[in-house]
Amino acid sequence: MRRMMLSVLAAVLLLMAAGCSRSMVVGSAAPETDFYGEPAGALSMAGEMEEAPSGIATRYDSADAGTWEAQGNSVERMVIRTASLDLVVPDTEAALAQIQELAEELGGYVVSLDTYQYEQGPTGSTTIRVPAESFDQALERLKDLATTVRRESVSGQDVTDEYVDLESNLRHLRAKEEQLLEFLDAAEDTEAVLAVYEQLSYTQQEIEYVMGRMQYLENQAALSTITVSLTPDALAQPLEVGGWDLPGTFRDAVEILLDIVEFVVKAAIYLLVDVLPALLILAAPVVAVILIVRWIVRRRKRRRASG
Repeated sequence: MRRMMLSVLAAVLLLMAAGCSRSMVVGSAAPETDFYGEPAGALSMAGEMEEAPSGIATRYDSADAGTWEAQGNSVERMVIRTASLDLVVPDTEAALAQIQELAEELGGYVVSLDTYQYEQGPTGSTTIRVPAESFDQALERLKDLATTVRRESVSGQDVTDEYVDLESNLRHLRAKEEQLLEFLDAAEDTEAVLAVYEQLSYTQQEIEYVMGRMQYLENQAALSTITVSLTPDALAQPLEVGGWDLPGTFRDAVEILLDIVEFVVKAAIYLLVDVLPALLILAAPVVAVILIVRWIVRRRKRRRASG
């Protein structure tokens, strides 16, 4: 019995040591990013997730890395593509509706949509996700909606190496899980069972974390993200007076005037509602004292005059 317990514990310790040495091989090469690959502290659309055990995404299988390098272009690269467009359009609301229809037509969807109302018309911005194979087509059709393309930015992030590392790490963790399950079945001592179960639970957490990261990368690579800013023609055209180019000067002046009028109205309301009643309450005792003193003085004068 004692030999069986010692054998199980020794096997568990060997697995722990192998896992630690494996994570230390490339731990220094891991990027300082959060679960979703964004810089630490950024907001992700996938929602909040619990922090995974340290070192999960940094593990690397050198044998698999060599295989990957030998394969070269035989494996399709996994690239996350994003784009940003700043467009001038005849009608902002119509353009927003067309962009939504385009996303649905290509098999994607609208992530967010915002509009801002001005006197000359509304401006808007929207973010859509479309299948990666339709990315270039979506860009061309979006630019067709515009009278002017003010800005266009396209970028891609190659996550193939990270994905291969995660696959290698997942295979290692699966093998470790199988060995731990065998040790758990063979363990007969309570202490040995608890030791194996603790390592098994931690390994399963690592597996879930790695699988979640892989699914996120697959989703990001499969669907590209495009952000579009829309400005109506009337709002985009500058004012020209006597050959002077005065973009937005009149609009700015009107907005400042409206701000001043709003401030004056709010100040008047504040004085009438808050300040004036407070002054009346504070002045009431003073006025009462003055009236009483005047009444006493007049009364004395009358007595003197009658005496």
